[in-house]
Amino acid sequence: MLNKSQSISVRLSPEDYAYLMRIEQNGAVTQSEKVRELIRMAREQVGSESFSRAYLSSSEVAAPILAECKSDPESRSDVCEALLIGVAEIAASVQATTRDDAFLRNLEHGLLPVAEQLVKQLLPALISEHANRTEEVDVDRKQRLLHLIETLTE
Repeated sequence: MLNKSQSISVRLSPEDYAYLMRIEQNGAVTQSEKVRELIRMAREQVGSESFSRAYLSSSEVAAPILAECKSDPESRSDVCEALLIGVAEIAASVQATTRDDAFLRNLEHGLLPVAEQLVKQLLPALISEHANRTEEVDVDRKQRLLHLIETLTE
């Protein structure tokens, strides 16, 4: 039969040992329970299941482009800004959702507020006269979006 756990031996400084022994989360009493709890706490703080950690990681990719979008008021694009923020939040939601039997249901639950915020930011930017300062406003697109909004609100 396979051993499901591994035994380890570790030497700790008196300060580290005192810190370990002060851990009381989830009823940890023995040294083994305290080490397991310490590992669980570390995983929770930096693991991919942490939304804040996942958000920071995904935001690092979009941050330089987002900063460029905001740097020059004359060429600023509200559309690019909203989409880059949305992409970072969507990526964080995907990373932070535990892959289990309820993955899609939980992912949808996490993505709905992100989608709502994205629509709230994106629609006004798309139909605004100043939606995209890098090119002329696409009148046909604006009319299609306004028609879509009217259809959805009927």
